[in-house]
Amino acid sequence: MKIWKYKRLSECSNFVSERTSNIAIDNYISTENMIENRGGVKEAAALPDVKSTSAYKPNDILLSNIRPYFCKIWFADKKGSCSNDVLVVRAKKEVDPKFLYYVLSDQNFFNWDSMTSKGTKMPRGTPNAIMKYSVPDLPLPTQQKIASILSAYDALIQNYKKQIEALQTAASELYKEWFVRFRFPGYQTTKFENGIPEGWKIEKLTKLVEVKYGKDHSKLDVGNIPVYGSGGIMRYCNKALYDKETVLIPRKGSLNNIMYANNPLWTVDTMFYTVMLRKNIAKYLYYVLSKIDMESFNAGAALPSMTTEILSHFKIIVPDNEILESFDKKIALIFTQIDNLQQQITNLTQQRDLLLPRLMSGKLEV
Repeated sequence: MKIWKYKRLSECSNFVSERTSNIAIDNYISTENMIENRGGVKEAAALPDVKSTSAYKPNDILLSNIRPYFCKIWFADKKGSCSNDVLVVRAKKEVDPKFLYYVLSDQNFFNWDSMTSKGTKMPRGTPNAIMKYSVPDLPLPTQQKIASILSAYDALIQNYKKQIEALQTAASELYKEWFVRFRFPGYQTTKFENGIPEGWKIEKLTKLVEVKYGKDHSKLDVGNIPVYGSGGIMRYCNKALYDKETVLIPRKGSLNNIMYANNPLWTVDTMFYTVMLRKNIAKYLYYVLSKIDMESFNAGAALPSMTTEILSHFKIIVPDNEILESFDKKIALIFTQIDNLQQQITNLTQQRDLLLPRLMSGKLEV
């Protein structure tokens, strides 16, 4: 094992202070559209009402400066703008940008960032402390080799993510074809009554599912059961609140973030889970609710909120049993493919995250 020398982050990078007025939905980055656990970014839901923001360019490293334990980081592949709560790190000439990205993707960095952060309810990273983080002082060719090894994992992960997106699009298109355009099997000979196919019904949501509240998770031990909040998976615990097919409906926060699950899970008090009262309804209901603008039913003031009272008034078009069963089987095949790809992503991510600190510490020679 080689014993490497280290230098401070400030010796190999700078924080960027440039500003830009080029603020667009496809290039604006804030803590809200950065994905936890090194997941990169997604498209912003809204833009700030300002004339200029911080700027970034390709090969910059963006770090969320709020709640650093969420491990939000992104290696920029384009130029754009970002909020003041996002730190932009730019590598100096003698440092490979992708290598530096992997240094800052290491859990050791996020532990340092969290340990040196300030604040309790909304801890923020301390820029001065961040710049004191130790970075392996390696020759450029070694940096590039390490970055190449880790990038190979990320390339595979990205490929699988694209396959998942294609499958998700296919499933969504199947729903639209059958239940928006009404081109379901046998539609050519189906009669319509009051705008819907004969034999279909309009039912209240509460006749199809029982809406249940999530519970506090703070006292649960670490495990492999996902804990869902309105923003998605928050952590993993050792106990399940529910273990059957369900549709998750946000109660607070991101009201449009409807989710489907078919594994043991826990939901916090900002997320409803549902108990199916009819066979083969869960996947269909997931797509129905996903197409509804839940934000328009907001009952909250400072924080968007959904209530069981509001949900009790939702009316859903319900196909006949034969169509429901056929749709459920077709979507299940797609969901199985997505689950298999997601497992591949999980395995690759775990392998990469185990490899990363070994490469950074010199325990594994390159």
